Amino acid sequence: MLFRSQSQLDRFEALSEQMTTLTYQGLANQYPVLQGILPSADWGRPERRAGRCALRDYERAVGEDGVEAMLVEFETSIATASPSDLLDGTFSAGVPEGLTAARVNQINTECGLTELQTQRLLESGAMQALQSQ
Repeated sequence: MLFRSQSQLDRFEALSEQMTTLTYQGLANQYPVLQGILPSADWGRPERRAGRCALRDYERAVGEDGVEAMLVEFETSIATASPSDLLDGTFSAGVPEGLTAARVNQINTECGLTELQTQRLLESGAMQALQSQ
């Protein structure tokens, strides 16, 4: 189980980084002032800790097979996603069957993923630049 969980964490990290990169590309295209100041999408130790927490909470809600199904769907969807898909709300993968998008957002907030992302945007100056638009 630990091996599978670690593998799931690695996959979740890679997917999150890909999704964040696409989102940043879309934002930079819409708001050129953001080019060159958006933070890295790479996860560090705090993001991995928060990601582990989120996966644990997802698993409590939908089981290990539900988390695996979510990751497979996420991997399939992100492979063909465009930056605009992420910005216009048409990208919907990453929500385990049996959970709502609102509950996933709540879990991500409770585990600190949302705060870490916001902190990076603030520290890079991207949040302030975006708010001045």
